[in-house]
Amino acid sequence: MMFHAQGPLRNHCTLLAVLCGKSGEQKLPLSDDKPRYPLPELASNGRLEVQVLNNPSTDEFRQVLQSLEPSIVYFQGEQIEDREEIGSLRWADADLSTPESLCGLFGSTLPPTVYLEIPNGEKLAEALHSKGVPYVIYWKSSFSCYAASHFRQALLSVVQSSCSHTCDAFQLAHASFRLYSVWNNNTPASNNQKVGGKPGPRLLGDPPKFDISPPEADDQGEEGSSGALPAIKIYDDDVTMRFLVCGLTCTLDACVLGCLEDGLNALLNIEIRGSKLHNRTSAPPPPLQAGTFSRGVVTMRCDLSTCSSAHISLLVSGSAQTCFNDQLLENHIKSELIENSQLVHASTNSEESKSPSSEPRKSASIACGASVFEVSMKLPTWASQVLRQLAPDVTYRSLVMLGIASIQGLSVASFEKDDADRLLFFCKKQSKDPHPRNPILTRHPSWLIPPSPCRKRSEPSRETKPLTFGCGGENGGSFKQKVACCCNEANTTHSSS
Repeated sequence: MMFHAQGPLRNHCTLLAVLCGKSGEQKLPLSDDKPRYPLPELASNGRLEVQVLNNPSTDEFRQVLQSLEPSIVYFQGEQIEDREEIGSLRWADADLSTPESLCGLFGSTLPPTVYLEIPNGEKLAEALHSKGVPYVIYWKSSFSCYAASHFRQALLSVVQSSCSHTCDAFQLAHASFRLYSVWNNNTPASNNQKVGGKPGPRLLGDPPKFDISPPEADDQGEEGSSGALPAIKIYDDDVTMRFLVCGLTCTLDACVLGCLEDGLNALLNIEIRGSKLHNRTSAPPPPLQAGTFSRGVVTMRCDLSTCSSAHISLLVSGSAQTCFNDQLLENHIKSELIENSQLVHASTNSEESKSPSSEPRKSASIACGASVFEVSMKLPTWASQVLRQLAPDVTYRSLVMLGIASIQGLSVASFEKDDADRLLFFCKKQSKDPHPRNPILTRHPSWLIPPSPCRKRSEPSRETKPLTFGCGGENGGSFKQKVACCCNEANTTHSSS
């Protein structure tokens, strides 16, 4: 587990970043014919505490590792000069390109998560996992420095924003990587990631499970203490939410929608996995389902706070043994929402997708004025409430990493100009292709278009002369008649009141 949902480490996560080369600054190749890529700074932010080692000796690394006890150890391969690819792991006194040399760095102190940002790292990752590191993130083939930077920024943004598990943070970052660095990028480096079916980095380690076993009975002979508890049921309706996503206008194909589904599901899993049950009260069952309840089933209204302190309320039914045990009820709710359901589903609007029109207008308050496109998603009501509460939080960065700049007209507060530049970097590389993939023009989102200008004219007083234009009384009378006609309904309403 990268960071704990409960306990003393709840509010921070320590990252030990080990870089190759003489400088801690990664240098990306410069080219006049390519858009600018703002390299994000590797520094402490939010709940993420970063310590950087530049080209250390093996003894220095072991000493820092033992004293710091980091939650994540991040190894960055060397930057090949004047090239976009990331190289192998080499320090001043060691070549760590073999499983034996890399595993030899670690003694009895093993970090919960290791991230290997080096090409062809599968064997190294398997060796670390076998040694006892619970979670290892690695790249199976070669990759570009831009792709690596995008994935790393997404992963660390999730870490700094919320108390998340390695599996959930990886899934969100991987969805962001697929959405921008793979789908939008036609470079050879990105095509290498598609070899073998699954693009991008991979994760070794099993997702955590919730303990939903029944508590020990007070009386040893009590019946039912060893049987499996009946699953709870959560009553909630799905709603459709509209998102504005940073990027060039494109066809909403299965890849785009699938990436957004996976990313939002991972985001909501993070919020629920770290949630806490604060209050439960008895509540009447849903009117249409009250007659279907069997004997012993009770209904509870449960108030929870999520990992990022969003507040939700759920109507839950289950056995009395489950519903009157706070910890068991909390675990059942988490298990039901995370493990037994797909929370987010793409909602395609056939009419809008088939009607070509102009590009959605840009707004300085949404994605810092960058280009956006609209996507509709179906998700539970509680999930929509969570997203609405997270969007105005200037410290919450996970939505930005999915490119989401607006939720149902509410702008994402943490979206910055450099974020838009980084996300559009891959889109602009694709746009130079003479045959771009499925470009279309979409209509303005109806809920984003400002209303037409309205010219309200007050009723002229009887003492005021009629408004005329020009020298001819005929023209003046014609205009006066038009004004009277347009304001007829308003005048009638005014007179009646």
